[in-house]
Amino acid sequence: MSSDGGFEVRIVVPATLRTTIGKTNLTRRLGRVSKSDANRLAAPVIQHFRDLIERAKAGPLDEPFPLPAIASVPSKAVRRHASSPNLMAIFEGYLRERQPSPATIKRWRPVITHLVEYLGHDEPRRISADDIIGWKEALARQGVSGRTIREVYLASVKVVLAWGVENRKLDANPAAGVSVRVPKRHRPRGPSFTSAEARTILSASLCRDHGKISPEHALARRWIPWICAYTGARVGEIAQMRGCDIAEVEGFWVMRITPEAGSTKSGQARMVPLHPHLVEQGLPRIAQKAGEGPIFFDPARGRGGSAGNAHYRKVGERLAAWVRDLGVDDPHVQPNHGWRHLFKTVARRAGIAPEVRDALQGHAPRSVGESYGDWPVDVLAAAVGTLPRYDL
Repeated sequence: MSSDGGFEVRIVVPATLRTTIGKTNLTRRLGRVSKSDANRLAAPVIQHFRDLIERAKAGPLDEPFPLPAIASVPSKAVRRHASSPNLMAIFEGYLRERQPSPATIKRWRPVITHLVEYLGHDEPRRISADDIIGWKEALARQGVSGRTIREVYLASVKVVLAWGVENRKLDANPAAGVSVRVPKRHRPRGPSFTSAEARTILSASLCRDHGKISPEHALARRWIPWICAYTGARVGEIAQMRGCDIAEVEGFWVMRITPEAGSTKSGQARMVPLHPHLVEQGLPRIAQKAGEGPIFFDPARGRGGSAGNAHYRKVGERLAAWVRDLGVDDPHVQPNHGWRHLFKTVARRAGIAPEVRDALQGHAPRSVGESYGDWPVDVLAAAVGTLPRYDL
């Protein structure tokens, strides 16, 4: 009998096979069922564990040995919760209320599906902490990195089940407290582009012949690195920009980074003045040509991109591949995100105040006080004007 009053099957692994199997005991929770039901459900599980032990005697296991599904039992406990929502229904309820980004939905839905397949049922009230730990261990055996297990698999399940508890669809969150400890990343260098790497990318962007690529992608190569260098914006925020998002406000050329154009990490719009060098190079004219449409991709050329796999994401992916092809291929610096780190470095050197740096890059205010009020365009423009030019 398990700690929660239900039944479980437990078989001790022979000492000589524990290294091969990776466990001291083989366990499978049967749930809160009657003794007769437990005996009936236990039989195939016991045979399953015996087969596993026999396989281990023959040599190393080539692949994870999946646990058999436990059939639902019409016990009193199950009948009492017959109307309880299943795990996928809780997930859908979370989506309706919290409305996460399409990319989050795309990444989390397969995780919930994977957990259901591992458990062999879709009844969240039957999930125990041991089940979550077993799932975590199974993912590790399948080669999923510890960081991905922690930051994608466990994180998403914890959030969804916590929502279920908050809305009285579950009594407890079995994933709470379950984690994965991963070694600290070894960083032989900082995450920012070096001056040489930045110059390599910016110089290549000025090349007039980019080969057989679409006119929109040629514009992306030409302009997005420069915009990111002078604004510290995310590549995705720029890749989705429409021509109408660049306009003159109070005598200053600015770009509006807004959820109306596509996804923003914070969900908030912000206005970023253009550096004078961008204006001199003719960025406002390029934007005016695009009008109400996107600058850096043509929706008509797409193949029905979904919200979770938007056109602008492809623009970012192609830019990243291009940067790697240029020889900026150090795996310790991200080919797109390196601009955000470099901007922060350059802005510090220029003496721009921390809260102004954060406002320009869309970082969250560090205090409630900093979140009050708005940022005047002239104040932000004055700060941007202190950034040195990239003279090639």
